[in-house]
Amino acid sequence: MTLITLRSLGVTLGNVLFSNLDLTLDAGHRLGLVAANGRGKSTLLRCIAGTTEETTGEIIRARGLQIGHVEQHAPDRLMGLSFREAVSDALPSDQAEMESWRVDVMLDALEVPEAFHNRRLSELSGGW
Repeated sequence: MTLITLRSLGVTLGNVLFSNLDLTLDAGHRLGLVAANGRGKSTLLRCIAGTTEETTGEIIRARGLQIGHVEQHAPDRLMGLSFREAVSDALPSDQAEMESWRVDVMLDALEVPEAFHNRRLSELSGGW
């Protein structure tokens, strides 16, 4: 089943980041993006997530497809928090107080090493 199709996708932000990009991503497939800094990898992911508009082409998403996207750089307000506190901050306040176990479930699901749970975000690489 096809999840995402890109047809002649292009983005220009002052300079052309990429153009005429065609891609089909099917269920169960994995894709790695490799390019030098500033070549449009993050912009492409933002386009696929629907948070940035493409300049040319189109993106077709399967009906009901939900896309999660986490930016590499955390907001400054989170940098002094531990990894666990930052995840907890994303929960609605009633859940953060009454259902803190959800944070542990999420950290386990994402396979975050135990040693990182209480480290400040400012101490971790952008990828984490």
